[in-house]
Amino acid sequence: MEYSGYSQLNPQWTKFVASHPELGDLDRVGIVERCRIFGEVEAKILPRQVLKDMFTIAVRDGHEISMRSYVPASNNRSRPVLIYLHAGGFLFGDLESGDLNCRTLAARLDINVLNVGYRVAPKWPFPHGLNDSYDATEWAAANAESHLDASPTTGFFVGGISSGANFAGVIAYQARDAGLSPPITGLWSSIPVCILPQAYHLLPVDQREQLLSLEQNAENPLLTKKSLSDIQVIYGSPPEDPRISFLLNKDHRELPKRVYFQICGRDPLRDEAFLWKKLLEGHSGTKSMVHLYTGMPHGFWRFLEMKTSQEWLEDLVEGIRYLCEPEDEAKKTKLIVKGV
Repeated sequence: MEYSGYSQLNPQWTKFVASHPELGDLDRVGIVERCRIFGEVEAKILPRQVLKDMFTIAVRDGHEISMRSYVPASNNRSRPVLIYLHAGGFLFGDLESGDLNCRTLAARLDINVLNVGYRVAPKWPFPHGLNDSYDATEWAAANAESHLDASPTTGFFVGGISSGANFAGVIAYQARDAGLSPPITGLWSSIPVCILPQAYHLLPVDQREQLLSLEQNAENPLLTKKSLSDIQVIYGSPPEDPRISFLLNKDHRELPKRVYFQICGRDPLRDEAFLWKKLLEGHSGTKSMVHLYTGMPHGFWRFLEMKTSQEWLEDLVEGIRYLCEPEDEAKKTKLIVKGV
C-alpha cells in the first residue's frame, strides 16, 4: 500500500479527458487504433519540429539503423553522452517522436544526445529493438570522441521512456555483464516496463507483494492491464526472459550509481519502478532522483493542455542535470511529488 495514495486521479487529467472523450475506454479499440487516437489529440496541441542531422550504423545482423546526433554549439569536446531511446510500446515511435526532448537536453545541458532509430514490432519483433539499442550504446562507447565531439568518460547515460526505458534497464545489465568500457554512469528511466505481468509470479514473494499498481490502476487512461497483454503478444517477448523482465535478474550489483526516474501515480507500471529503485539502492548503492506525478496516467505529458504536462520537459532537464552532477553532490535520493 506504500504508493497507493498516488493513484487518485489528478483534477488536471480529469478535466483534460472531459474535453477529449475519444480518450475514454480505450480498451474498446486495438493497439494501432489507440496510437492513432493519441496522435490525433496530440497533433491538435503542438506541431512536431524535426532536426535533419542523421547517419546510420550497422548492427549485429547487418541491418542499418538510423541515428541522430544533437551537438550543442559550444566548443566543449568533453561533454557527456546520453543515449536516447524513444517510447512507443515496442510497436511505435521513431526519431521524430523524441526530437524536441533531444534538442532541448543538448542545448540546455551542453551534452551530446544520440537518438536511436531502433526497429519496432510487429515487423521486427523481440529482440530486434533491444539489440539495436544495445549495439548503438556499444557504438557510442567506442566512437563518441571521434564521431560525436563528446566523451563518455565524462558521463555516459542511457535512458528512455516506457519501452525505451525498458531497453535502458536491460542494457544496464548487459553492459555490466559484458564489461562495456567506458561503463554506463547513469540511467534515465521514465515510466519503465520493468517486468511483464505474466512473469510477476517468478519474483520472490516479498517483491511480488509490492506490485499493487497493476490491479489498482488496471482500468486506466492511456495504458491498461489489458493493453499490456496486447502489446506483449504483438512484440513476441517471452515474459520470463530477463531481456524484457529485467527485474528477474538475480544479481543487481555493480549497476550505474545514478538514476533519474519519472513515475506516474496512476500508471499500472508504477510499483515496478519503485521496486527497481529499491533493488538498485540496496544492491548497487545507487542514488536516485524521482519526479512522481500523482494521479497522472502513463505518458500523460504528451498532451500539453495541462500545467503538469507543460512542466514535464523542465523536469526532464532537471533530472538529466542530476545525472551530470559530480558524484559527491548526489549524496541521497530525492523524491519530488508533482501535479498536486
